Amino acid sequence: MKKNWRKYGAAVGLVIVVIAGGFGIKALAAGEKTVKAESDMAAGTGEIESIKIVKNVYHTEGEAEALDQAEADREVTEQGNSKESGEREADRAMEEPEDGKPGGDNESAESGGGSDEEAGEITEDSGEDVSRGKAEESAGSDEDEEDGEAAEENAEEIDAYFDDSVFVGDSIMLGFRNYAMKRQDTFLSRMGFLAAGSYSANNALWDVDEKSVHPVYQGEQRQVWESIALMGSKKVFLMLGMNDLNITGVEGSCEKYEELIGKIEEKNPDAEIIIMSMTYILKGKETGKLENDTIREFNGMLEAMAEKNGWGYVDVADALADENGDLAEEYCSDGFAHQNPEAYDVWVSVLRKYADAHLE
Repeated sequence: MKKNWRKYGAAVGLVIVVIAGGFGIKALAAGEKTVKAESDMAAGTGEIESIKIVKNVYHTEGEAEALDQAEADREVTEQGNSKESGEREADRAMEEPEDGKPGGDNESAESGGGSDEEAGEITEDSGEDVSRGKAEESAGSDEDEEDGEAAEENAEEIDAYFDDSVFVGDSIMLGFRNYAMKRQDTFLSRMGFLAAGSYSANNALWDVDEKSVHPVYQGEQRQVWESIALMGSKKVFLMLGMNDLNITGVEGSCEKYEELIGKIEEKNPDAEIIIMSMTYILKGKETGKLENDTIREFNGMLEAMAEKNGWGYVDVADALADENGDLAEEYCSDGFAHQNPEAYDVWVSVLRKYADAHLE
């Protein structure tokens, strides 16, 4: 019996050992699996982080490469711009007069024309032409110098020519009046003005009423011939037409002009009449009949009318024109027809030459 119990106990013990061993193996396997999983997870995480880092490094390197290329392109562009800017400055220095201001008349404006390339072609193709050009330029310079000396000698007489003079006109003349008022230490202080915006040869003949645009004198609107008489003016300079051409055309405007001057002469029989040419407008700003070929036709008729009637004529328009016969941009103040102080500097030069030529 004891022997059987021992066998039975040994068998039970063996079973327990086997069961315990199975659990141990399972636990060991589970432990190994867990360790492996943790190890794999750690390895996976390291791989992800590594990818992220590599990706970030690649992105940064790409950006750096792009930035480096952009910086290189920018430097090339800046060098190109700098070179172009330098070339433009050199060209501008060659084209502009030393004082940096536009020429005072057609002659000086034309003398500054021509590109460096054209000048180079002339130099290469014809040394004789260059020599002749220099000789002519020298002769012209001498003539200008002589004219300047003569004008300087006659300066007081030229200034006196504008005593008791009045300038009549529209907004273009109004601009000249404003210019003259700022230069009262010159002969411009000797001038009177009867100018108004929208004034014309046509509406100058209208009666004075609340809708009229007659120039104001002594605080009151009057017919221009009456204001001239009150001023006692001996020379009457007229510039009109800007507000006429689209209303009465070329011939009709000339007729109105002549009628207006007739009324001025009737009221002021001793006054000398001088017509000033209508100035041009910028190219591309034409409005109806208000365009430069029509203005040239109008000025031609005004000059013929002045010659027929014994009136004076002053050509300001061509002195302000560019090589195409349009108002030069450097003389325009509003992108249309009105003018800046540089343009009125030209007026002064033209008027002084006219006065010098008509001194008694």
